[in-house]
Amino acid sequence: MNTNQITDRERRFLRAILPPRQTRKSQEDRLKALAGAFQTTALSISGAGIITPLFTGQVHVSGHSMILAGCIALIVETISLLILTFIRYPEDGKEDSGHE
Repeated sequence: MNTNQITDRERRFLRAILPPRQTRKSQEDRLKALAGAFQTTALSISGAGIITPLFTGQVHVSGHSMILAGCIALIVETISLLILTFIRYPEDGKEDSGHE
């Protein structure tokens, strides 16, 4: 579809329903927030599956459940680190900063 053929009314409608174009900074912030959520999930899995049963005397501590919780937490943490690899940082020579 040629953008010259879009009427002003259609352009206003599309602008209202479509999200604004993402800047590099907003995409970086969203990826960092998503990675942080995965890291929090990994920490809570390890806390609920490994640390809490060790301090609570009422629950029988099973080695299999602790290993499973550790493996799941490791997988979730790996996912969060993979998400962080999608953030593009400027190269050292191309960074434009006011500091000298």
